[in-house]
Amino acid sequence: MQLTDELGCAVQYREPWGIDTDSGINNARMFSAIEQEISSRDYGLNCAYRFSAGEKGFFRILGGVSYQELKGRQTKISGVPLDPNNPRNLTFANSTLDVDDSAFGWRLGAAYEIPEIALRASLVYQSKVNYDLDGTVGVSLIGAPLSFITPVNGSVATPQSVEFKFQTGIAPDWLALASIKWTDWKSITKIGFENSGTGPFLGRFPVGAEVTSLDLYYKDGWTVMGGIGHKFNDKWSGAATVTWDRGTTTGLTSQTDVWLLGLGANYKATQHLEFRLAGAVGILTSGTLDNTTSAPNGGSPTGSKADFGTDVVGGMTLSAKYRF
Repeated sequence: MQLTDELGCAVQYREPWGIDTDSGINNARMFSAIEQEISSRDYGLNCAYRFSAGEKGFFRILGGVSYQELKGRQTKISGVPLDPNNPRNLTFANSTLDVDDSAFGWRLGAAYEIPEIALRASLVYQSKVNYDLDGTVGVSLIGAPLSFITPVNGSVATPQSVEFKFQTGIAPDWLALASIKWTDWKSITKIGFENSGTGPFLGRFPVGAEVTSLDLYYKDGWTVMGGIGHKFNDKWSGAATVTWDRGTTTGLTSQTDVWLLGLGANYKATQHLEFRLAGAVGILTSGTLDNTTSAPNGGSPTGSKADFGTDVVGGMTLSAKYRF
């Protein structure tokens, strides 16, 4: 909503972070993770204040705040001691981790634009969001009705990021687009969850001991986009983009490089109402999952290693915008 000639604000709803993987059972990875799911919700307010900059240009200060919710879940097969006095006497069990929390984040940036030639350049910093995750770890013995549950606590910060966007007119009714984004994924390494109950869990995890963990150890993410847009008439316009999203995996996860071709069409029905249809298709590149570790004294390594091939990825959006 344009509050004044200089000040405009927008509310937003996003789902900025997410993972959903299922490697199944009856394979070596079931001892590291079977299903892993991370979901998020972001409710934000963004505002921009405009200053005159030169005869035809404008400078904007951009800022915003967000309230975010984060949930995480993981299942895997664990070894549980049948006798607390004999920790080597183990049986297999289903282990489930459920945690969540909510927190606040902020963003700050600046933009310069010359509307006459459709030029706009912006630089925006998004803060990290610190979470103190609380939840439970539950263990159910396979083939038995017994179950054990303990509260756990862990902490993580969703990564900070910096994004630069640029567009400019290159010919009548033609527009060039580009952007580059850095995301500090390397700040997320190992997320440990400690027993926060009132006593030992399963006879071998005292209060304060790490019960389970998410071993991610990401590397920095880079997203680069280039494209071109065209206005066909007063009603219709379209755009085509190519995006490279560098994979953040270091071998423990499957977030490899993604290449996307995007196409979008915009229809301006009235002065106030417009519709946009956009889609993307691309490939998720091949890689290797490897969490093997060497055993001491020359023993056999533990963990698992597996290769996976390329796959097709895609998505589609339909949106409507109404200007007051």
